[in-house]
Amino acid sequence: MRLPGDDPRAAQLELLNEIARIATLDLELRPMLQRITDTLAMKLDCEFVALVTIHGDRFLCEALTSQFETSVYVGYGRELGSGVVGAVAATGEAIVIDDVREFPNYVETLPGGAAEICVPVNHHGQIVAILNLESMRIGAFRGHEKLIETVADQISGAIASAQSHAAMRAMMVQLEEKTKALEEANAHLANAIETLHRISTQDGLTGLSNRRHFDETLALECRRAARTQASISLLMLDIDYFKPFNDAHGHQAGDELLRRVAQMLQETVHRAADLVARYGGEEFVVLLPETNAEDAHRIAETLRARIAGSGTVTVSIGVATLVPPRDGSACAEIVRRADERLYEAKRAGRNRVC
Repeated sequence: MRLPGDDPRAAQLELLNEIARIATLDLELRPMLQRITDTLAMKLDCEFVALVTIHGDRFLCEALTSQFETSVYVGYGRELGSGVVGAVAATGEAIVIDDVREFPNYVETLPGGAAEICVPVNHHGQIVAILNLESMRIGAFRGHEKLIETVADQISGAIASAQSHAAMRAMMVQLEEKTKALEEANAHLANAIETLHRISTQDGLTGLSNRRHFDETLALECRRAARTQASISLLMLDIDYFKPFNDAHGHQAGDELLRRVAQMLQETVHRAADLVARYGGEEFVVLLPETNAEDAHRIAETLRARIAGSGTVTVSIGVATLVPPRDGSACAEIVRRADERLYEAKRAGRNRVC
């Protein structure tokens, strides 16, 4: 298991603050827990994260994020005592397994799983949920028990708050106090965290999201769309005749042109969930979650016309839309399709949408 960046403490603080932020949102229980498992899976580079609650003599999966096909699903249940999760539910003790082959009560839910950590989420002395993480790397969770237990402590208040309005107020006060204490204790890390975040997610020339941030967001949105079976669209844009422009006017003019195109894209795409990113060179991408083919084409045509209307340059745009399958192939497939459509637009004469 890894935390991004050069400073593990800064990365831990960023993760805990993000969990605290999600926990204070006005969400129903399952949507809130789903955002938590999504965040943990992305930030910790973990192949499988699940949150389950206890109901009598059974446990029930409330949220799940998995990079691979698994037998577990939201609503999946099993008797207490079976498997690692069942053992934690029955005993109330956390279990960390470096190698699942050495654990006799292990029940395979993630094919190829090698390591597992399972932590009870306690509220007022009672187990309200169980946080379970699995990895395909042996010993992946060694040394991270305290971090996962801290996350579990934050989740416990969030679950209680989702069940009671009075508990919500108490939890918010508690989380605010914990967040404030963390911020005060680590105030000297604030600038480093901000700089790390900007460097890791932002393109230095245009100010847009960079390729890394796009790839992470695409993977997250594809998993979310696969669960809900919603459409997701991707626009891939290429500035027409950029190399001749660069050769004729110089690299500084070329850089300024890239910044102007980026600004027009950002000003035209307004939805909070949409993402505009620089893909590389003179190529840009626009990720449009929950957007069908017709709406994606309309947005693409609006962008093309806006840029063409600047009188300086035109763009060719490839549009791809799909409902992601559950086999994890959506990311590569939607990029491939958008790229093919882009080259169709260029072969057809440029300054057009395919």
